[in-house]
Amino acid sequence: MKKNILIISGGLVFVLFVGSIVIGDRNRKRERITSKLLIALNAKIEPVKNGIGSQNAFDINYLDNVIQKVNGQVLALKESTAEYYAKQIKSGFLPWYKGGDDEDKIYSVFRKLKDKVQVSQVAKAYQEDESKNLIDVLKYRFGKDEIKIVLDIVNSKPNYRTA
Repeated sequence: MKKNILIISGGLVFVLFVGSIVIGDRNRKRERITSKLLIALNAKIEPVKNGIGSQNAFDINYLDNVIQKVNGQVLALKESTAEYYAKQIKSGFLPWYKGGDDEDKIYSVFRKLKDKVQVSQVAKAYQEDESKNLIDVLKYRFGKDEIKIVLDIVNSKPNYRTA
């Protein structure tokens, strides 16, 4: 009698164990599919915010990539100048109790830059100074209209300039 109860209990534990593995695996598959769907929906809903992430100009290694591909000298900012512009952008991000962000100040910094290499250098200086990615900060602080203005400014610039 006790032997039968132990066998039945062991079998029940085994069935529950296998069932939990199967259900857990199915839930993980659903979560992956849901995640992919949400990413696709987000790209359709907010293409402007997602567009800023696809900009080469905000890649901190863009200058290195251009130098490898281009014959000749690529014009670039001095490191101190890039740091200055990064600090100007940072100073444009104000808390709500100080009037909120100064978008015009940030736009003016991007307008002063001559090409996408310089945008990349400023993004790199911003990340080194603030330990935050400029793309992520822009996505968080700006609405899609403000991001569209930044993208329009950056897209109007050439990829690089040579000496």
